[in-house]
Amino acid sequence: MSVPSINLFLEAPDFLQAVMTEGQKNSETARAIAANLDEAQLNWKPAADRWSIAQCLEHLSVATKGFEQYFDAVLAKGRGRVAATDTPSYKPSLMGGWLAKQVSPEGARKLSAPKIFRPAESSNIQGALELFLNGQDQFLDFVRQAAGIDYNKTRLRSPVTPLVRYSLGDAFVITVLHGQRHLQQARRVREMAEFPLT
Repeated sequence: MSVPSINLFLEAPDFLQAVMTEGQKNSETARAIAANLDEAQLNWKPAADRWSIAQCLEHLSVATKGFEQYFDAVLAKGRGRVAATDTPSYKPSLMGGWLAKQVSPEGARKLSAPKIFRPAESSNIQGALELFLNGQDQFLDFVRQAAGIDYNKTRLRSPVTPLVRYSLGDAFVITVLHGQRHLQQARRVREMAEFPLT
């Protein structure tokens, strides 16, 4: 699986199209990882303190859902105040660029999920793939709605803490790279020798 870094978005001639393409790849990757697996396999954990495939997908769903109210508000504000006549190059903010690198698959540090984004501890999460795909559809719709908005100048608050703010473009990049990181994690679970085949 090829892994985009923040550079892909910095170099993209059409930033929103790059986000759309990579977001759609995340959906395809999730379908491939979960293909032909039953709920018991999706909920299998390598160890008590490690996540199952279902937990990886639920974590991404919860994180994406956490952005929705902020995307709604900032898109409405951006349409009226921060219009863009063309497709500006993505310019990460200091905080947004740093966060994107931290949550990227290339990020070396192991990060603890914020409490509000943690998946259920249960080994009986149902419908995790559908939940993830529904969240992806909503996210991609927000990206479409950002056409004509200067996503570098439009700012939003982090769902994790009101003290952190970054651009709408940053939020899009963070969502895609964070998805890649945990889909890689889910794939590693499926590829483990101990993973139950039936």
